[in-house]
Amino acid sequence: MDELSPNSDVKQVVAQGYDQVAKAYAELENEAPWPRMRWVKKLLQKLPSGSAVLDLGCGSGDPADVEIAKAHAVTGVDISQAQIALARQKVPSGRFLQADVGSVTFPDASFDAVITFYTLEHLPRTEHGAILQRIYHWLRHGGYFLLSTEAGEVEEIVSEWLGVPMYFSCFDPETLKQMVQAAGFEILETAVETQSEGDDKIPYLWLLAQKPED
Repeated sequence: MDELSPNSDVKQVVAQGYDQVAKAYAELENEAPWPRMRWVKKLLQKLPSGSAVLDLGCGSGDPADVEIAKAHAVTGVDISQAQIALARQKVPSGRFLQADVGSVTFPDASFDAVITFYTLEHLPRTEHGAILQRIYHWLRHGGYFLLSTEAGEVEEIVSEWLGVPMYFSCFDPETLKQMVQAAGFEILETAVETQSEGDDKIPYLWLLAQKPED
């Protein structure tokens, strides 16, 4: 693991990294089942048909957005051009934007649900609080927020991941849960689950929350 230099462009590190490993990353979930789709199904049980769902850090859109798009309107955002190209192929009914999750904007009350998987840890944690607050405003009253992020305490590092440099920055699970609540959400369910990524076992925080009805 390497410390960041003051001039590191962390967003470029993430974008270039995922451009290079888009296909290799997609194969990881095929090697061993991840918790992702089990949590997605929990969310889908709560959504009426035709709901508007935003996926921040959508990657290739497979498998989550492929499943969601069967009955809902999907908007995806990812900083990687290669991932967005794959998402447009796999989910032709979706709307996919190449943009920085840390700065993208949408009108208030645009979505019935917002999901973000394996993404928050690739953004400086100085941005995490503001992102959570924006998600809260993008949701309609009663809307749902489903999050996963690495269950660790990392200020800022760039380390080798799938053979490329990758940026990581995250809060410990208890701190992040407090931040979600501070943004206005009610946490409905949360757990730390370990998943296999090649030879590595990595714990992730999973969290399903709701914006109050009024």
